Parts: sequence; C-alpha cells; structure tokens
Amino acid sequence: MTPPKEITGQLEDIASDQEFATRAAELTDSWSSSGAGLETVAPILRFIEDHPTIDFGAPGPLAHFVERFFHQGYEERLVESINRKPTAHTIWMLNRVINGTKETDAKQMLIATMESARLSPQADQNTRQMADRFLARISEPN
Repeated sequence: MTPPKEITGQLEDIASDQEFATRAAELTDSWSSSGAGLETVAPILRFIEDHPTIDFGAPGPLAHFVERFFHQGYEERLVESINRKPTAHTIWMLNRVINGTKETDAKQMLIATMESARLSPQADQNTRQMADRFLARISEPN
C-alpha cells in the first residue's frame, strides 16, 4: 500500500515538469508494480483539483491508472472530487465513467453530478463549458 502523502509528494515533485505525462506514466508504472490500490485515487484526484492547468494527457496516465478501480470505489471518489472542485479534466473523466455505466440509476446520479458541476462556483469557465458540451451529447437522441 502506498501512503496517500507519498502519492501527493511524488506528484508535487513532477507538477512543473515539462514532460509531466511521461513522468506521471513512470509513477503509475511504479505504483502498479508495488501493488498500489484504491487508496491512491483520492490523492490523485486532489492533485488534479489543485493543478487544473496541467496537461494531464488525453486522458493521460493518471486517468488510466485510477480507471483501473472502476466499480471498486473509483466512481464515488471521482464524484466527491467533482463536488469539491470540478476541473475540466475531472469532468472529462466523469464523462468517461458515464459512458461506461449501464445501470440506469447509477448513470442518472452521475449525470446529475455533471449538471451540478456546471453550476458550481468552484468551476472555472472552461470546466462549465465542457460540462455543457458533455450534457448536450448525453441528451441527444441516439
């Protein structure tokens, strides 16, 4: 188990690195090798909240890493993060979760989180616009 403070420290060490995505991939490989689990998700999401302007990739190694915990608690931690401080990247991650969710009640709760995020005073204009675009696609007929 990798302690959350260690995860945060490792991410902070590379926050200003020009090759952030490459360095983040190295970290996630290391975490995977050490058997890091769900305990890593919250500090990673808090890091994304605290550094909304970093280019995390598309969706990037951090998103791919935390998505390993889909249906194991990742979604709940993502919703908590978005309720605290939605960012463009976490909204994009939420959209990926919505697209991968089949169960109707769970999907509706996730969509409600997206709707709430676009109205959040914590969200910047880019985040609100991204949420609007995703919500417009969700409401389009198939």
